[in-house]
Amino acid sequence: MAAQSIPAPNFGQPIVNPDGTASRWFQTWITGAYQRLGGSVDKVDAAAATAGAAVPQATEVVAGSGLQAGGALNGNVGLALYAFRASVAELPTSTAFSDGDFAYAIDGRKVGEASGAGTGVPVWWSNGAWCAVDSGAVVAA
Repeated sequence: MAAQSIPAPNFGQPIVNPDGTASRWFQTWITGAYQRLGGSVDKVDAAAATAGAAVPQATEVVAGSGLQAGGALNGNVGLALYAFRASVAELPTSTAFSDGDFAYAIDGRKVGEASGAGTGVPVWWSNGAWCAVDSGAVVAA
């Protein structure tokens, strides 16, 4: 389907005629917008399917003992998936976690933050403890 030109809206003219019908310019404008969007064919869904098929499908997320990234990212943007978002005291401790599982400690301390004044830090499970990503040390509040 060839591209359809949509005229600029003429808001100086009434949209509705005195008899209650749509004015000619408004009918033309709505028809142009309808055709531009694909008419009876959904161009948005078709474009989404085409774009999805063009993207490399090299990233997978594997659920197992929390969420972990699996597969090569091949230049795509990485995405952090947190198994938990909780205070340091409420972060679960369990043998069900695997090294590398991520969580977010909402009151965890970043490097340089005073005791009791943590503003939050991403953490990962390593050797049976949650460690702050910025320091590698066991996270503290």
